[in-house]
Amino acid sequence: MKTLTLLIGFLLASACPAAIAGHDGGKDVSAGTKDASATPLAQMSLLYPRIGTWQVTIRTMPSKSLPSGGVDKGVATIKKGPGGFSIVQDFWSRGTGGYAVGQSYTWWDSNAKAFKSVWCDNAQGCMEFTTEIDGNSWTVELDGETNGEKVHTTIRATMSPNHNAIHEEVANSYNGSPAKTETISEYKRVANGAAQTP
Repeated sequence: MKTLTLLIGFLLASACPAAIAGHDGGKDVSAGTKDASATPLAQMSLLYPRIGTWQVTIRTMPSKSLPSGGVDKGVATIKKGPGGFSIVQDFWSRGTGGYAVGQSYTWWDSNAKAFKSVWCDNAQGCMEFTTEIDGNSWTVELDGETNGEKVHTTIRATMSPNHNAIHEEVANSYNGSPAKTETISEYKRVANGAAQTP
């Protein structure tokens, strides 16, 4: 998601090693860990309403670095991963923030008893995070550092009851200051997968 691409550069140091820790020199270390007849865990059903194509409008609030704020528009396409054990998102946007393209995987981690995600984009690389889901709403909490400041990021999103819209807000707290909303994104489901091209 573009909201993540704007805010995650400070988390890269630990993200990529965690994302590839399950690989051993290119060998498939997961072979034999899942039965061919295995089915996705029931928790995955909480992610499936996100599947589809979404038009995205990201509004960046005015700030010192961007006094007039800004707008980016793009498309998110979400589908089931192999076997339905994950959902995969492909994303792109253009606007005030330039051209962004990213991809994420989200799945239920039985050991951690949590939804885990890996997000990678063309500007800042990859990161891993955990998502808490409560009905049609979800929250991500991130801690990191940027420009010498400690930053706590909170991402809150809610899907409409008919599953055709998502409202998402990203707030940052710098060095323990009160959190301030920096971006607001609106996702609208696109009928029949029709969407603009990058």
